[in-house]
Amino acid sequence: MKHQMHNPIRVAAVVALLLIAASVFAFATQTVVKVVDQTGRTVSIPQPVTRIVSAYGISTYYVYALGAGDRIVDAWYVQIKGLSKAPAALWKMEPNLDKKLSAGKPNLEDIVSRHPDLVLTNPTKHGDLADRLISLGIPAIQYVAESPEAMKEAMLLTGEALGPETAKRAQEFAAYYDRTMAKIADATKALTGTERLRVYFCGSSPLRAASGDMYQSLMVDAAGGVSVTAGLHGYWNDVNIEQILIWNPDVIIITSYGGLTAQQILNDPDWQSIPAVKNGRVYKMPALAAAWDTPVPDSLLGIMWLADKLYPSEINIDLASECRTFYRDFYGYTLSDEEGARLTGK
Repeated sequence: MKHQMHNPIRVAAVVALLLIAASVFAFATQTVVKVVDQTGRTVSIPQPVTRIVSAYGISTYYVYALGAGDRIVDAWYVQIKGLSKAPAALWKMEPNLDKKLSAGKPNLEDIVSRHPDLVLTNPTKHGDLADRLISLGIPAIQYVAESPEAMKEAMLLTGEALGPETAKRAQEFAAYYDRTMAKIADATKALTGTERLRVYFCGSSPLRAASGDMYQSLMVDAAGGVSVTAGLHGYWNDVNIEQILIWNPDVIIITSYGGLTAQQILNDPDWQSIPAVKNGRVYKMPALAAAWDTPVPDSLLGIMWLADKLYPSEINIDLASECRTFYRDFYGYTLSDEEGARLTGK
């Protein structure tokens, strides 16, 4: 019996058809997650998401807190404009920072060259970047996390976009956030209007005031305080010492970034009549891999820290324990004793 010889051309054609059929089947069965971003836009995101470009420094920390930092191929980081400015904790959290860090204005061509499955953006900073990416078939989420509640929603949004495992972790964060905020609210609910401390939150100079629209002022509210700059609008406002004297704050908080120290304000003769200075209640907000007074997940620790500074007798929070647990559970990061002491002042 003679064996038939296979026609190489026919075999190649069959293989090609099988590959095409497999590709079509894979495309047809690919999971697509639809999310509504913080601008109300519905974004379709094919799964799995394995290559992320985070063009918005805030959203970069959402990805790390959800345990998906290894998926980042290019990112901007809060307040970090070069490798020399990166804190040691960030290097520990991201050993490949030198390969991932970007700075300056995001460039569409550079982002596309990274072949991302998803890009994270901010409409205020990036204009129509998300529209341009989507027109090229690249999913892009826009974030507007300008309050603690919106930060929680941003975490849930990111978790949903990245898949079921991260969605579960985001839900765990949201539950932790809700428990923490409820605990602070319950501890301070009995305080009357006059008992609530008046807080001045300043930036890189003593007369650089956080407006009432800013995240820092909303953190003061969440901690049970009253922001004396609630009537200011926009971004950082320049004020004069006469206005500070009128506000007469009980507590002064300095943003974590910038060179201003508590001692500079405490030693300034122009500030000596202010209750916060007379009572030594001037504090600089801590930071680890990111500033605690920005809309990153770590800002929940910032609210705890602030509540503890305002009402140490009412707030029953073991901040050192909370910090260790938070960084372990959400960032997979083990705080050193030195870091814990620096963050809590204890």
